Amino acid sequence: MARLGFGFRGGRRSAMRGGAAARPALTPGDAWNGTAGSGFAQVPADPVRTTAKPALRLMVPPNQAFTGELLVGVYAAANCNGSLADNLGLAKVRFHFEGRQIDIAAPSFETFDDANDQPVTYYGWWVRLRHDGRNGDASLYVEAVPADPTMQSRVIGPYLFMPSAALHDLELTVAPSLPTVAGSRYQSITAALTYCAAQGRQRPRITITEARDDYLLGGIGAPFTYTTAKGRATIEASVPVTIRGTTTYADATPRTKYDGLCFRGANITIDMATAANVYHEGVGNQHWFDGVKVINSAGRGALAYLGGPRQYGVARNNPYLTECQISDLPTAVNGASLVRGCTITRGFADAFTEVRCAVGNRLDDHDGYVDWAKDVNAFTVTYTGPGTTATLELAGVNEAGSRTFTAKVDGTTVGTFTTDRFYTATNGRNSSVVNWLNGLSGWSAALQDDTRRASVLSVVGGKGAGFTARNCKNVTLQLVTMFDQHGDVWQHLTTGSPITENVIVADNVITNFAGQCFFIASSFAARDFIFLNNGFHGKPGPSYAGDYNVRNDFFSQVSRSGVKSHVVFAHNSMTQGWLLRPADGFNADGYCLWANNVARSMAWVGTPDADIRIVNNHLLAGATLPAGTTGSSMGGTEEDLWQNPAAGDFTPRGALLTNLKPPSLRNDRNRKARGASDCAGLIALQ
Repeated sequence: MARLGFGFRGGRRSAMRGGAAARPALTPGDAWNGTAGSGFAQVPADPVRTTAKPALRLMVPPNQAFTGELLVGVYAAANCNGSLADNLGLAKVRFHFEGRQIDIAAPSFETFDDANDQPVTYYGWWVRLRHDGRNGDASLYVEAVPADPTMQSRVIGPYLFMPSAALHDLELTVAPSLPTVAGSRYQSITAALTYCAAQGRQRPRITITEARDDYLLGGIGAPFTYTTAKGRATIEASVPVTIRGTTTYADATPRTKYDGLCFRGANITIDMATAANVYHEGVGNQHWFDGVKVINSAGRGALAYLGGPRQYGVARNNPYLTECQISDLPTAVNGASLVRGCTITRGFADAFTEVRCAVGNRLDDHDGYVDWAKDVNAFTVTYTGPGTTATLELAGVNEAGSRTFTAKVDGTTVGTFTTDRFYTATNGRNSSVVNWLNGLSGWSAALQDDTRRASVLSVVGGKGAGFTARNCKNVTLQLVTMFDQHGDVWQHLTTGSPITENVIVADNVITNFAGQCFFIASSFAARDFIFLNNGFHGKPGPSYAGDYNVRNDFFSQVSRSGVKSHVVFAHNSMTQGWLLRPADGFNADGYCLWANNVARSMAWVGTPDADIRIVNNHLLAGATLPAGTTGSSMGGTEEDLWQNPAAGDFTPRGALLTNLKPPSLRNDRNRKARGASDCAGLIALQ
């Protein structure tokens, strides 16, 4: 059968449905000779940015071979004078494929089968790449042309796609109980990958044929590193299997030293309980997780690493994740190139931070407070010696590499102790501090818990921070551990090398999230960041005395001095409020837009910025409309504005039905077309 779809194997049924056959087809130009780029008389180029551009991202991983046709889509959008209702603010999207091009005049919904033969539908700009009998490496560029003539076009690419006679250049199986057959069958994934690397293959397929729960991803041989410069090594399973990291948890494992892996299909479960992440060397194609399950069988609250929580999510660097089920991981998909149609549950820390394109995902029960950001009794300390006064203090922030305790009697230091954050027996554990205190004359300490590292010690209610001198004379001072694991849905990072341009977050529903939703607060630039049709429900809290999850203390924020150009929020429904912070450096340009959102509140912190357009939003009862807003309304509570936001149902009710507004997006998240006047938020009038 001709090759159709998103990297699926040959022989499966058509992956396109519902009118997809009418999508235009594109073949390489006549000048193409099988070498990437040879078909172009002039290679498309992205202009140097001097003003706003559309946001434009692939919704399909590149570096795929195809034997018949391959459906490729992008998400592209721009603010056009305060609205994206007409064609997502674009005049057209142009696909350039080795000297030939096709213009797509409007976005559309596309339904196709995912890696597990389940129909999925996404909104975007779509084209079919067609194999015309010539084989080779072909470059695709995509250009988004804005409807607003004051903006520039954006060009992305080149992306490699390979018209081919066969999808894979090598077929291997893995069966641990059977003898090795060189070049055909191996007893481990590592042995099969080692053979692929030795043969220099670009797109092999490895099929696991025996059901086991102890497959490992070992290194193919240090210092050897192999990169699939063109395709990926696809790992599938004909029976249910579980792939683990190593037999015990260690930082930065498993490390295959094979860049460019694709794990495909629901028969594969990757258990991260003994793995930090699937390592990527940073020199080859990004890993792709396609329709697999990624779990942490130890659970969200397991002490995984040096007396603390696990640090990483699924994979290092910028992977692709499509239609996966992911659970019990922190920062599961942070930094990903694409997160499409994934279901993510029981996470903590950040969720989609620095993801380049997040479309159509479902996230639930994301909470770092239930296991980590809470006070856990560590030890008690008291002084009963002859001194008149006795105090204990701690210098250093939560999780600092070193923190120093100072014990004083009658104002004179009688001892100091410095902790580390590596859970060492001498300096990194609660027992380390207890042993030191018990060695001081007149002091006594009683250990209560030694499972958590000393770098997060604090006083009750201290949120894991250091503390000033506390009285210990003839009284008991309670010390606790607390990991300050606060979370954001999408955060723009302030350190390292954060993304500064071209972000799309659309059609996602997030429920029971303990933390803030959007945090666009970096000293680095934020240019052409687009957030559309998202739903956010904050997890209720506090649920007990001393609970740090205080729901109404969380706000989505735009802050700090990084340039904010063409940052757009439209038709998002949020149980959380907004803070816009010019006092902290936030400075918007005239392409920035907040339109048709529903939020608990919205307020300026500092002098209002007249450049940003704030229009047709709806705030909950008790809020105050911010200066500069037009067409906005207020009224209703979370309970009567939506059907059941805790379950992800943001169907409008109450005051949303009586305060209709011109929409800024044509379609809602449920694919329903909005009317000329419609509800604010992600779901249209029913």
